[in-house]
Amino acid sequence: MSVLILRSRKPPKAAGPRDPYTQQFTSSFADKVLGNLKGEEGFCTACGPDCNACRKPYGRKLADRIAGVRELPGQLPYLLERPGRYVPRKVPPHEIILAVNIHEQVLVEVLKRCRRWGTRGAVVPLEAPDWVSGAARKQAESVCQAQGLELAFPKPFCSFDPPAGSVLADFRREFHIGKPDVALTVRDGAIAEARVNVSAACGATYYVARWLVGKRVDDDLKYEVVAKRMHSYPCTASMKWDDEIGDTPMHVASQAHYEILTPLTGEARDAGTGMVMSPVGIMLPKPPRAHENVQNIERAKQAILEALATEPEVSLKSLRRSRKLSPAALSSAALLLRQAGKIRTKGDKIARA
Repeated sequence: MSVLILRSRKPPKAAGPRDPYTQQFTSSFADKVLGNLKGEEGFCTACGPDCNACRKPYGRKLADRIAGVRELPGQLPYLLERPGRYVPRKVPPHEIILAVNIHEQVLVEVLKRCRRWGTRGAVVPLEAPDWVSGAARKQAESVCQAQGLELAFPKPFCSFDPPAGSVLADFRREFHIGKPDVALTVRDGAIAEARVNVSAACGATYYVARWLVGKRVDDDLKYEVVAKRMHSYPCTASMKWDDEIGDTPMHVASQAHYEILTPLTGEARDAGTGMVMSPVGIMLPKPPRAHENVQNIERAKQAILEALATEPEVSLKSLRRSRKLSPAALSSAALLLRQAGKIRTKGDKIARA
């Protein structure tokens, strides 16, 4: 199996969007993916002087499986009159297309040509919420369905886990990139070996696995090893909130790596700790999803009205303690009820209007 990689060209150092109608594409993630696939020497420098060449024993240098790399402009207008003019005229034979942060209109035009190229599947990783719009994805899915072409939009690439028996599943297995899969060997209560079967496309999984070796199974592996190493690699997924997944792509990538520990902990995902690591390594409460915020405020409004049905006055502090409601939800609920003329407030105290 071979892969054709479509990527955006690295813009000049001083380059930036020329005007509000110009879109700029990143090249750094494509650099990471190519460095990982080719097994380039010096590709990863995360360990610094502590490097033990953890990738070398795998011998995974897949340059000969890369059919070609085609670069597209790193800056283009948001709206293209003729997107087809940017599609490569000649492409080498391949089974899979990996399109990394290219213009979404050009992406659709590429997919329209896949039948004549003999393409069997396409992977379009979304490391940031704005890489490909929902409308463009729907159009791409329609185009691929008509051609019998397998298509995936993993957000981020660490979540790429296509169904068994599919062409894309073969791609994940043969190129060792996608949702992380690490085989852990434990001896005498410690991790003796962590073999990477599938790595994050950026190569972070090798780095995480290297630092798991030697740790005891009763250590805080989740936060003290996996989370910290994911932040120091650093993870290439965006830290921007994405309403579609109800999280940040970076946190989804971290969750995918937490699942490496499933054989040891039995937890396939975050078991409700409600915590997430900040960029500086501090564990903070994970923000609720947008729809959960609305539900929390509605519950707080109901709690306030129920309390005032039996008491002439209540305090926010007592409601937080007795109803286990968040300060933010209670404050928002009190503000909305006051605006509706149902209550009056004075400091921490709430009374019927």
